Amino acid sequence: MTGTDHGAGPRTVSEAEDLPPRPRRARRLIVCCVVVLTAGAAAVVVVRDRADGAPPPKLPPSAATAPVTRGDLTAKETLDGTLEYADEVYLPNRLTGTVTWTARPGATVSRGGVLYRIDEKPVVLLYGRIPAYRAFAPGMADGGDVRQLEKNLAALGYTGFTVDETYTDGTAYAVRRWQRALGLPRTGQLELGRVLFAPQSVRAGEADRKPGDEAQNGSPVLDTTKAERTVTVKATMSQQRLLPVGKKVTVTIPGRDKPVAGKVTSVGTVVAGGGGGGDGGDKNGGGDDGGDNGQGGGQNPRDGDRTVTVRIALADQKAAGALTYSPVRVEAENERHRDVLSVPVAALLALREGGYGVQVVGDGPGKPDRIVPVTTGLFSGGRVEVSGAGITEGLKVGTPAL
Repeated sequence: MTGTDHGAGPRTVSEAEDLPPRPRRARRLIVCCVVVLTAGAAAVVVVRDRADGAPPPKLPPSAATAPVTRGDLTAKETLDGTLEYADEVYLPNRLTGTVTWTARPGATVSRGGVLYRIDEKPVVLLYGRIPAYRAFAPGMADGGDVRQLEKNLAALGYTGFTVDETYTDGTAYAVRRWQRALGLPRTGQLELGRVLFAPQSVRAGEADRKPGDEAQNGSPVLDTTKAERTVTVKATMSQQRLLPVGKKVTVTIPGRDKPVAGKVTSVGTVVAGGGGGGDGGDKNGGGDDGGDNGQGGGQNPRDGDRTVTVRIALADQKAAGALTYSPVRVEAENERHRDVLSVPVAALLALREGGYGVQVVGDGPGKPDRIVPVTTGLFSGGRVEVSGAGITEGLKVGTPAL
């Protein structure tokens, strides 16, 4: 909630300007101008007091004017984040033999791509949420994994069957054609582990097993993550409320002039301790590492070491360019006031008797400028919510020269 009018100078009301000659009877006039910083902008303390009820002196003309506008006003909070390939995709190996090749670190493996080879035979990635747990062959029991396999075969161009939960002769024929393209024996069957399923394409990381190592059943040969980069925020307990699953945010990436839209996809469980380690689990799928942010005011004394890992998906992956493990800034809406009147913060005049006012600018002969008290609300982006008698949309108020 910072103002944008840092260069605005204070406005003053001169006692000598436009005043009528002083009559003999006593009267007092107090005009006091003091510069006050309100949300990063300059305001003016104005005191006007006449004991005899005489009309006040004419106010000096404002250096500039701004209209009272109507609309939504939002307050936002900025958090630190990291752009990275962070969401692990666990693909345990189900075959035995010697590892002869693995995808290079950083490579993207998509549907039908080879993750690694055992005894020079490929292990292939297919898309689906049901993990590989049994072999595929004619006569097997129906199941969702069969439908999942058939959807992939059809997407790769191998058809001739009805996509359902039954492994038919038509399915086996399509598998034989696919095996021929892969350089595998044309059996029409797939042993457990020949295909591995992931919801989407993956990015290869470091190999757990190097060429020449023996593959172990149940352990990954290759570390993999989602192929899309994500933003990771280690949020304190006080910040967690800003980032629920589904919350839309903006992400500022180094080298880009405009922020990129993002959406919270998962929030981890609370991790205690400031060491930045441990698996906190995930409320929306996938494990999350804990960490220590140490940021945030008004926390419980024990909350400083308690954080949650928040994952944010970018709406435009290309916006990140080639950046990986780069610091970014995440801006999340903290508060929103809908359909309110607002003015630039610099238009506020602090009154000695308390509160604020604005200098309403006369728009014609016989309509002098006047000070109107206002009640302030939300401060955001160099503007402030105002209300009060006589404050209407389109009214012009004085502001300092920029």
